[in-house]
Amino acid sequence: MEENAPLEREDAQLIEVRTAAIPHVVPTLRTIVADIAMRQDFDLDAVEDLRMAVDEACSMLLPSAADGKLTCVFSWLEGRIEVTVSVVSERADHGDETGLSWQLLTALATSARRTVTPADGRYLSRVQLVRESEAASS
Repeated sequence: MEENAPLEREDAQLIEVRTAAIPHVVPTLRTIVADIAMRQDFDLDAVEDLRMAVDEACSMLLPSAADGKLTCVFSWLEGRIEVTVSVVSERADHGDETGLSWQLLTALATSARRTVTPADGRYLSRVQLVRESEAASS
């Protein structure tokens, strides 16, 4: 059922975390993305932006986790990090893309997208964000 689409290249690195959909795990996910970003030589502002973006993505999805589980996939190549957070939900609607959380998320990431797809009588809701380093985007 989980069909997260990390970077499509074979040389991309990947970490997948499957955990309880509770707020107490979000700091761990924030720490993972910060560690990846620091090892990829992202500047400190970008590291903090990624932490906040992961926090926002999780905050958007945690309340709708029908099975109490959250999956977070981190994938990266030099200068580019993708994070996909997903939950299985009872409803197809997961917020407004004009809301403050979404606006903040799109400001923190190079790109962000949200998808909801039917999955075994429920819905797989994903937030995918991409952050590129300043060096990679110039």
